[in-house]
Amino acid sequence: MKKNKGMKIYKQRKKKRGSDSQILSILGTCAVVFGAGIFGYYVIAVPMAKVFRSMNSEPEVMVSDSIAEDSLPVITEAVTTRYKSSLDGLEIEKVGDAEEKPVTTVVVTENDMIVTSVPAVTSSVLSETVTEAQQPVASPSPSAAPVQAVVKGGCLYLSVSDIESIEALTSKLSSVKDCTSVAIPLKTTGGYVNYDSEVSSARLSGAVSSYLSLSEIVSTVTEKGLVPVAEISTVADNIYPVTYKKAAYQFEDGYTGEWLDNKAEAGGKPWLSPFSPVCQEYLCALVDEITSAGIKSVICTDNYFPPFREKDLGYIGEIVKSPERYKGLTNLVNMLSQSASANGGKVMLEVSASDIINSSAEVFHPEEFGTMSLVVNINMDEFGGESVHSVLDKINGKTGSMKIVPCVSGGGDSASVISTLKSMGYDLYMIR
Repeated sequence: MKKNKGMKIYKQRKKKRGSDSQILSILGTCAVVFGAGIFGYYVIAVPMAKVFRSMNSEPEVMVSDSIAEDSLPVITEAVTTRYKSSLDGLEIEKVGDAEEKPVTTVVVTENDMIVTSVPAVTSSVLSETVTEAQQPVASPSPSAAPVQAVVKGGCLYLSVSDIESIEALTSKLSSVKDCTSVAIPLKTTGGYVNYDSEVSSARLSGAVSSYLSLSEIVSTVTEKGLVPVAEISTVADNIYPVTYKKAAYQFEDGYTGEWLDNKAEAGGKPWLSPFSPVCQEYLCALVDEITSAGIKSVICTDNYFPPFREKDLGYIGEIVKSPERYKGLTNLVNMLSQSASANGGKVMLEVSASDIINSSAEVFHPEEFGTMSLVVNINMDEFGGESVHSVLDKINGKTGSMKIVPCVSGGGDSASVISTLKSMGYDLYMIR
């Protein structure tokens, strides 16, 4: 009988993994870890980072793709200016932070785009109400001589031929004696601009008649130890409104067009209208350009209406028939004063002495101008041998709080005139 040896137990020896299996296992583990990292970064970390950035950073600024980068104007933040032009005056309201913050981009929001006007259009007063950003005033070059508003002493008037070239200007200035400043005719009666203006509408209208820049004029004058003063003719302009017809007087019927001072076939010309926002904008742009260049005193001349005929008044309508039409002129001068003031400059109003005495100067309403200086143009040839002292005596008492600056032409010996003006206490006077 066979002996029972019990159940046999078989053991299976584990086979060792090969090297290929180990590599695949490691790669699989790395893939899982990498995928988890990517998922955590984009699904959790990135959204949370955006939330924290939105809480601690400035609002995102979008720039319009349709605007060329090199044409982006400079704007300022938190300043809103509204202009309203009317017969009764100019209303100005500024809202926001007074501190200017230059930003060299155009800000585009969901419903609006805020831009500043190009130099040719300083503000869009073509509409009744305008919102715009106020441009920062450029700092003068460190090498430029400081320029100030003329405050006292004699001022000599230059002619258009004196500023035809740097050579002509230098020659004239070399002969100036006993004066602290010179008055430069930068815009003359008729409308010509006698410097190389960068106001685009002045160029397009054909008004610019010189290649001499303002910076050249200012530096040449200041190098001679003199203060430059600008003289500009305002509305006696027959050039600009030829191109910009809405700057001229319009017929009241609304469709006939601009008024001319004679029949077109007889050489009739349009005039700048002080009531026109286009006219106001143009003249303010010139004053802004002049005072930004360092000429801090601007004399405004030719502030009068054309010689309207009775039927002309009927064609143009109530704005020129109203007994308060003078406000069109006074408001314009005050607008120009505000433009100059923004650059640290000032405007002086010029009025003929004979018109003041005869009460025929419609712009002459001292109560409208506060302490603005009044340049009294005294042509001694109009007074039949009367003395400067006598003429000024007739004017004193009629000028309100305006400061009188006598401007004398004709009458012979200028040294005698200057002596008289000094004896009367005038610390600023002008000689033509």
